[in-house]
Amino acid sequence: MVFIRQGAAAPRLNAYLLPSFPEDQLEPLKRAFELGTCAPFDPMLELVIKRAPGDWEGKKHEYMRKAEDEAGRKEPFVVVDERGAGGRDSVVWYVERFADEDEIDEGIAESTDVAWKIPVKTECLALMFVNYDIANMSLQEDLGNLDVDFPVSPGYEVAEADDCGGLDMLAERASKAAYLVAEPGEFELSEDESLRDNFRPVPDRVARLHEDVARAAGLISSWMIPGKARAVELPDGTKKEFPEGSISLQAKYDPDFAWPAYKWPEGSL
Repeated sequence: MVFIRQGAAAPRLNAYLLPSFPEDQLEPLKRAFELGTCAPFDPMLELVIKRAPGDWEGKKHEYMRKAEDEAGRKEPFVVVDERGAGGRDSVVWYVERFADEDEIDEGIAESTDVAWKIPVKTECLALMFVNYDIANMSLQEDLGNLDVDFPVSPGYEVAEADDCGGLDMLAERASKAAYLVAEPGEFELSEDESLRDNFRPVPDRVARLHEDVARAAGLISSWMIPGKARAVELPDGTKKEFPEGSISLQAKYDPDFAWPAYKWPEGSL
């Protein structure tokens, strides 16, 4: 079977359920998050879902941010209240950090007592986090796109939820590519100009997995530019070697494949 390269472990955030979140909506909430993070085949983000501390109900997000900071947990976190009901229509709060002096000078925050937060559709949370993490977007830019008036004050309200610009998350999920190594007999090569001409610069040849090989691996076969296969270092430190003539290749994951159930992190509800 083809060897699919595994990326780094997905980052994890704590997600806190407030008492106002309906208990019977937990599974729909989890399914919506799984869809957006591309679980189980290529998760971008993982959540550890917990019940919020008892004193959080009715408190502002600034109170929660301060409590997390005092506990030594400086990373962003997620808060789930009554808006977390509704499955794919559910919304959660992403809470980032306190504003800094530069943001006061820029006129986007009234004081350093402001905790930056944004409501986001549950299925869009993972992609939004990745965009923030690689500085492709910022929470403040997204607030502006939601017509929030600056400077914001502590406890500011946001009427609408971020939905990644209306992106079709099913289509986004279907666009995820696997980076793999295929051995001789698992793929076919072509020098057909009509196939090569779809790429720039035009390669000397293209390759794709045999249909049955792709199906068995949960992948979709399509013509791509092959590369030379190199040894891969495994998590245990050993190296996996490949036979002469093996190639490196990309192929999209098949989201409709019978994937094993996603395993939520230990300690998560």
